[in-house]
Amino acid sequence: MNLFIVEDSLLIQNRLVSFIEELSDISIVGITPDIGSAYDKILNAHADAMILDIQLSDGNGLNLLKKIKNTHPEIRVVVLTNHSSEANRMQALRAGADSFLDKSTDFEQIPSILHRWQATGLGH
Repeated sequence: MNLFIVEDSLLIQNRLVSFIEELSDISIVGITPDIGSAYDKILNAHADAMILDIQLSDGNGLNLLKKIKNTHPEIRVVVLTNHSSEANRMQALRAGADSFLDKSTDFEQIPSILHRWQATGLGH
Protein backbone atom coordinates (compact mmCIF):
# COMPACT_ATOMS: atom_id res chain seq x y z
CA MET A 1 0.00 0.00 0.00
CA ASN A 2 1.25 3.47 -0.87
CA LEU A 3 0.57 5.93 1.94
CA PHE A 4 0.81 9.72 1.77
CA ILE A 5 0.92 11.95 4.88
CA VAL A 6 -0.43 15.52 5.00
CA GLU A 7 0.66 16.86 8.40
CA ASP A 8 2.33 20.14 9.38
CA SER A 9 3.73 19.05 12.76
CA LEU A 10 7.26 17.68 12.36
CA LEU A 11 6.83 15.80 15.64
CA ILE A 12 3.71 14.02 14.38
CA GLN A 13 5.30 13.39 10.97
CA ASN A 14 8.25 11.68 12.66
CA ARG A 15 5.98 9.67 14.95
CA LEU A 16 3.91 8.48 11.98
CA VAL A 17 7.02 7.53 10.00
CA SER A 18 8.45 5.50 12.88
CA PHE A 19 5.07 3.79 13.40
CA ILE A 20 4.57 2.97 9.73
CA GLU A 21 8.14 1.85 9.02
CA GLU A 22 7.37 -1.11 11.32
CA LEU A 23 4.48 -2.23 9.09
CA SER A 24 5.16 -4.62 6.25
CA ASP A 25 3.90 -3.85 2.77
CA ILE A 26 3.12 -0.20 3.54
CA SER A 27 5.31 2.43 1.94
CA ILE A 28 5.26 6.13 2.70
CA VAL A 29 5.34 7.68 -0.75
CA GLY A 30 5.24 11.31 0.36
CA ILE A 31 4.85 13.78 3.17
CA THR A 32 3.79 17.39 2.86
CA PRO A 33 3.08 19.99 5.55
CA ASP A 34 0.58 22.03 3.54
CA ILE A 35 -2.53 21.80 1.42
CA GLY A 36 -1.27 23.95 -1.45
CA SER A 37 0.80 21.29 -3.18
CA ALA A 38 -0.70 18.19 -1.57
CA TYR A 39 -3.26 17.25 -4.22
CA ASP A 40 -0.77 16.99 -7.09
CA LYS A 41 1.82 15.28 -4.89
CA ILE A 42 -0.72 12.67 -3.75
CA LEU A 43 -1.72 11.83 -7.31
CA ASN A 44 1.87 11.82 -8.61
CA ALA A 45 2.88 9.45 -5.79
CA HIS A 46 0.08 7.00 -6.73
CA ALA A 47 -1.19 6.98 -3.15
CA ASP A 48 -3.69 4.31 -2.15
CA ALA A 49 -4.29 5.89 1.25
CA MET A 50 -3.48 9.03 3.18
CA ILE A 51 -3.31 10.39 6.68
CA LEU A 52 -4.66 13.92 6.79
CA ASP A 53 -4.65 16.59 9.48
CA ILE A 54 -7.58 19.02 9.50
CA GLN A 55 -5.87 22.17 10.75
CA LEU A 56 -2.89 22.93 8.53
CA SER A 57 -0.79 26.06 8.31
CA ASP A 58 -2.33 27.07 4.98
CA GLY A 59 -5.93 26.01 5.48
CA ASN A 60 -8.46 23.35 6.31
CA GLY A 61 -7.68 19.76 5.36
CA LEU A 62 -11.37 19.03 4.81
CA ASN A 63 -11.24 20.96 1.53
CA LEU A 64 -8.42 18.69 0.33
CA LEU A 65 -10.38 15.64 1.55
CA LYS A 66 -13.43 16.67 -0.51
CA LYS A 67 -11.30 17.26 -3.61
CA ILE A 68 -9.56 13.89 -3.28
CA LYS A 69 -12.80 12.00 -2.69
CA ASN A 70 -14.57 13.76 -5.59
CA THR A 71 -11.84 12.87 -8.08
CA HIS A 72 -10.31 9.69 -6.60
CA PRO A 73 -12.84 8.07 -4.24
CA GLU A 74 -10.75 4.90 -4.09
CA ILE A 75 -8.07 6.66 -2.01
CA ARG A 76 -8.71 5.83 1.64
CA VAL A 77 -8.30 8.66 4.15
CA VAL A 78 -7.62 8.68 7.88
CA VAL A 79 -8.27 12.10 9.36
CA LEU A 80 -5.90 12.53 12.31
CA THR A 81 -6.49 15.69 14.33
CA ASN A 82 -6.18 17.48 17.64
CA HIS A 83 -9.55 19.08 16.84
CA SER A 84 -11.72 16.03 17.37
CA SER A 85 -15.01 17.70 18.19
CA GLU A 86 -18.17 15.90 17.14
CA ALA A 87 -18.81 18.68 14.59
CA ASN A 88 -15.39 18.15 12.98
CA ARG A 89 -15.89 14.39 13.02
CA MET A 90 -19.24 14.68 11.25
CA GLN A 91 -17.85 17.15 8.71
CA ALA A 92 -14.91 14.85 7.97
CA LEU A 93 -17.11 11.77 7.55
CA ARG A 94 -19.53 13.70 5.32
CA ALA A 95 -16.56 14.86 3.23
CA GLY A 96 -15.57 11.23 2.72
CA ALA A 97 -13.13 10.33 5.50
CA ASP A 98 -12.83 6.59 5.98
CA SER A 99 -11.62 6.99 9.58
CA PHE A 100 -11.47 9.88 12.06
CA LEU A 101 -8.91 9.76 14.88
CA ASP A 102 -7.88 12.02 17.74
CA LYS A 103 -4.09 12.51 17.82
CA SER A 104 -3.97 12.39 21.60
CA THR A 105 -6.03 9.22 22.17
CA ASP A 106 -6.33 7.22 18.94
CA PHE A 107 -2.82 7.27 17.45
CA GLU A 108 -2.23 3.58 18.15
CA GLN A 109 -5.23 2.64 15.96
CA ILE A 110 -3.44 3.68 12.76
CA PRO A 111 -1.60 0.36 12.15
CA SER A 112 -4.75 -1.73 12.58
CA ILE A 113 -6.72 0.55 10.23
CA LEU A 114 -4.01 0.35 7.57
CA HIS A 115 -3.74 -3.43 7.94
CA ARG A 116 -7.52 -3.78 7.67
CA TRP A 117 -7.50 -1.72 4.47
CA GLN A 118 -4.70 -3.87 3.10
CA ALA A 119 -6.61 -7.03 3.94
CA THR A 120 -9.61 -5.78 1.97
CA GLY A 121 -7.54 -5.42 -1.17
CA LEU A 122 -6.38 -1.83 -1.02
CA GLY A 123 -2.92 -1.28 -2.45
CA HIS A 124 -0.74 -3.68 -4.37
